[in-house]
Amino acid sequence: MKKYLLIVLSLGVTNFGWAQATAPIPTPAMSAGTDLPVSGWCVMGAKDLKFGPKEEGGKIIFTGEGFGAKGHSFAAFFPLTEIGEGQTLKMRANVRFVGVATAGSFRYGLFRKLSRDHGGGWLGYCAYAGFNQFWPKGALLARFPGNNGDFSGVKDSKGQEAARILGDSLTGIRTVKDGAYVVVWSLKKSGGAIEIESSMDGADVPTPMVRYSAKDSTPATSSFDALGFMIHEVLSADSIEFSDISLKLQGP
Repeated sequence: MKKYLLIVLSLGVTNFGWAQATAPIPTPAMSAGTDLPVSGWCVMGAKDLKFGPKEEGGKIIFTGEGFGAKGHSFAAFFPLTEIGEGQTLKMRANVRFVGVATAGSFRYGLFRKLSRDHGGGWLGYCAYAGFNQFWPKGALLARFPGNNGDFSGVKDSKGQEAARILGDSLTGIRTVKDGAYVVVWSLKKSGGAIEIESSMDGADVPTPMVRYSAKDSTPATSSFDALGFMIHEVLSADSIEFSDISLKLQGP
């Protein structure tokens, strides 16, 4: 059984078990130009620390015997941030895959959480990278209000639609291989709509993995407070390393 290692640069670590959903408590909007602190990294739904997280040298490590046997969702949190008219929320992170054995998918997004305890019912946006037989052209998802699905899925456990597809990858989609990549999000509020740009590009060898550009004219939310990542078990990587994560609200 391969071990599956996730390393993330962060300032804080938290682990949360599964619990009944609770509505988020509003907090004051962050001012433009603010670097947003990211903390509270966790394996979603984990009831123990079997797979971490463990902090070493400014990095957050998720690993353990049997970790790569199934997929996992991860999250981290930041202060509730409202994107005002003309403002842009930007996120950038480096990710390195090591020991990839086969094809699989990697999903990443910016969200308004419903609960820290699980990924169900979150609002926001999720992008697909890597291979997925159901989405050969990739997919950029916008979560439905009142959805009951996991933050990275299109449908919930009962087969109900949990998200709508805003578009395919403009570059097609490529298989995730060993090496470093740069993941970027840009969410800009304009005329009440959210203009979305997202990409995942090769860093070691400049190669566009996925690139999305879309406009959500009916956004379910314009406030965000969570990062979400999902790694499919068939990717079978020995390790995944995240570093240099930055999150900032820009604009007037």
